[in-house]
Amino acid sequence: YPLIARSSFRTIPFSRAGLLITGVLGNGRPFGIEELKSITGGVGILDMEVFYTPEQAYTFLAAMGDAGRAFELTHIIPIDLLVPLFYGLFLSTFISWLLHRWLPAASPWHRLNVIPVIGALFDYLENLGIIAMLLAWPLEMYSIAQITMAATLLKFGFSVLAGVVVLCAVAGWILLVLRQRCSGGPAS
Repeated sequence: YPLIARSSFRTIPFSRAGLLITGVLGNGRPFGIEELKSITGGVGILDMEVFYTPEQAYTFLAAMGDAGRAFELTHIIPIDLLVPLFYGLFLSTFISWLLHRWLPAASPWHRLNVIPVIGALFDYLENLGIIAMLLAWPLEMYSIAQITMAATLLKFGFSVLAGVVVLCAVAGWILLVLRQRCSGGPAS
């Protein structure tokens, strides 16, 4: 696993920078959600809604208006296609880096680094569903809306799970360091 440790250390700053840049662009002006809200009168993006029915999804898209839907498709979606790449890469490599410091190299727990990647894949599925709904507008594709809502829930679920893994890995690493210092062993 030395390759994982080295690649993780080098990838963390790159992916964190990409995440910060896409976060700023995707949320601010003139490309992001704040600009969209000024166009739509306060309506944001479907990506951040949870537990919606297909009818509610299409009511949401209707409330965006033609200009809002066009803005999301041409400005927000292109940025949003990069976000899962960067957060999946960042969290996966950060988890790898943390677990490498805490656990033996052969530990099967290192496989937890795939959790953010799975979340990112569901984010891409969600994005594809939203793109399909926007492109087909005003046609309402309820099965696509249901799949998109399920992908949103799974995206959020795996994101929370990745956060729990990070917190547990940090806690485990800290406990290991404290135990080694108390016993006079080497601290990582």
